[in-house]
Amino acid sequence: MLTIVVLGGFGLVLVVAAFIVTEVLAGLRRTELSTGTEEKTAGRVVRVRGPVRGQLDSGAPAIYTEVIVEYYTRRGEGPYQVARKFPVGSRITYVKGDRVIVAYDVRNPRQARLAGRVSHWPTMGPYSATAA
Repeated sequence: MLTIVVLGGFGLVLVVAAFIVTEVLAGLRRTELSTGTEEKTAGRVVRVRGPVRGQLDSGAPAIYTEVIVEYYTRRGEGPYQVARKFPVGSRITYVKGDRVIVAYDVRNPRQARLAGRVSHWPTMGPYSATAA
């Protein structure tokens, strides 16, 4: 009988701990999205350099291709540039003039990252108030 009570109590502690962990993770995700510190906009590849022998962002020596993207914020600020280094063997290829999604931090100093390729956004820079 004592064994059943001890195991039941231990199981209850595990269940409560699991609920606490899920609430903490959900809260972190919720605050990350609701603060509004990151926005996305369209950018255009302005330069592709490579293959270049050097170091990746992690510091590992490698041969990579550097992609440089120019973008404007949603508020019309810019142009800003963001660069990303891809290992030569990667399947992600960009060409000058490609349209890409750029996720950037609203706060200063601006930190941006490439979030993917896009072909369907009609304009670069800030959104227009009128639907065209």
